Amino acid sequence: MKWFDYFWTSPPNDPPELAFGVFSPEHLVALAITLVGAAAIVWAYCRAGEKRRRTIRLAVGISALILELVFRQGIFIVLGIYTPSILPLHACAVATFCVFIDSVKPNSWTREYLYAVGTWGPLCALVFPDWVNQPIFNLYTWQAFIIHALLLAYPFMLLVSKEFRPNARNLWKVVVIMAVFVTASIIVNNVYGTNFWFLAAGSPGSPLAPIQSFAGDFYIPLLAVLVAILWTLMYLPWHLTKASRSAKHPSSVAS
Repeated sequence: MKWFDYFWTSPPNDPPELAFGVFSPEHLVALAITLVGAAAIVWAYCRAGEKRRRTIRLAVGISALILELVFRQGIFIVLGIYTPSILPLHACAVATFCVFIDSVKPNSWTREYLYAVGTWGPLCALVFPDWVNQPIFNLYTWQAFIIHALLLAYPFMLLVSKEFRPNARNLWKVVVIMAVFVTASIIVNNVYGTNFWFLAAGSPGSPLAPIQSFAGDFYIPLLAVLVAILWTLMYLPWHLTKASRSAKHPSSVAS
């Protein structure tokens, strides 16, 4: 099959006619495989003991870091095709670093970011991938699917196992992390014409494209409002649950 002839080729050398496209049968099969894989990791984690859980966290964290730094950053440098668009500045690249750091030393900074951004970010990337211009049977295509599956699995490992509970009071830490990388992204976007965090343009084929068409010059402010609304929906149930628990047990100390 001709598609397999392009497994080792880099994205700039892939023929446009072999692009798998959003919601194509190839995309849907790959999406199903990655989601089942992520769910299997979460299931295995929840059934594991404390020592085994640490091993799984490290395995996910190290694997994600290798996929980003070796299979993406490193290989592109070796092949001499590295461009500014490869820089690890996207939201999911930040999640990769947070997963690795958290797998080594769990902390509220990384865990809150992984809940606030690292749950829906990788999921949106898998549903609306910006690597659809590549062949489905390609090393870099599957690098993208696998790393996003790992990023998606990690915060749900912590949530489903009840090892972590989101706390809206820690959202300022998420904002600080985002402010650092978004500021860097704006600078790089302006200098090199890149599109980190999709601040310059909505990803084609994703909901961001019509949002940008609708908002025009107010695209970025509207994104900020939408993220605020999303966070409200994500944190409100946890806040209400905590408030209800406190009302039933007023003498208990909040965690």
